[in-house]
Amino acid sequence: MTKQERIIGIHPDNTHELGIWLSANDLPHTDTKCHRELTELNSQNDELIEWIAKKIIDHHYTDYRLTKLKEKFGNLGFDKYAEQHRKLPRADKTKKGNGTEVLLIEYIQATQKKELIKVFKLRYNPNVDQSIKGDDTLMVDLYEEDGVEKIKMFLGESKFRTTPAKKAIDDITNSLSKDTLPLSYSFLVEETAKTDEELAEKLDNYIVQDIKDRGDLAYAGLLLSDNTTSRIVETHLNSENENLVFISIGIENPEAFINSVFAKAEELISNPEEL
Repeated sequence: MTKQERIIGIHPDNTHELGIWLSANDLPHTDTKCHRELTELNSQNDELIEWIAKKIIDHHYTDYRLTKLKEKFGNLGFDKYAEQHRKLPRADKTKKGNGTEVLLIEYIQATQKKELIKVFKLRYNPNVDQSIKGDDTLMVDLYEEDGVEKIKMFLGESKFRTTPAKKAIDDITNSLSKDTLPLSYSFLVEETAKTDEELAEKLDNYIVQDIKDRGDLAYAGLLLSDNTTSRIVETHLNSENENLVFISIGIENPEAFINSVFAKAEELISNPEEL
């Protein structure tokens, strides 16, 4: 088992959309570098774009709002109603940031082969065309092993760049330094309590610092950029955080990819009965 697999899990196989699209290479780790290289195994197709577009919608719209959009669909003035309750960003920078954040969340869940406890924070953004502050990614796995309850946390930072650069890599690693603790754990507990008080009570009994001290806080950085991404990451990655895995996704035209995903998401929202 590689260090990358121990920290964030095994890359998904071809039963998962991300495993069909991307191949993984866990590069040899050092004291300051733990890098998983992801590259396109198969070209992007309509099925992949639609799958990611639906994930984008899921992360931006509550079930309540989707239900209301479906109820209003076909009514006179639906376009105005949908615009009033728009949650998908149209600002280029925000689309790239949100899309990459969703990709990181879905990738970690794929490596863990399960849905993790999380907050869909993008649903709560009062200004959809600006980035929302806080942890990019905070997910929790609460599970039993040999009859003992255990917890593992995943804290992530993601960035999109048309062309990869050292600064983006440094920004990610600085945000995920060995001293970094999640900022939004209390928020996650409060939001969980709205639908599952028993689960929230369990989460509330854990202290984040204790989780970190036991080595059960995993860090994942993600840079989505062009085909040179892996090489640039290998050249410049330098982190003292021994629990950090840096994930590079290098694809031919990352900007076109993000635009395609959001265009499909807008298309689906404009006809929500098909969701």
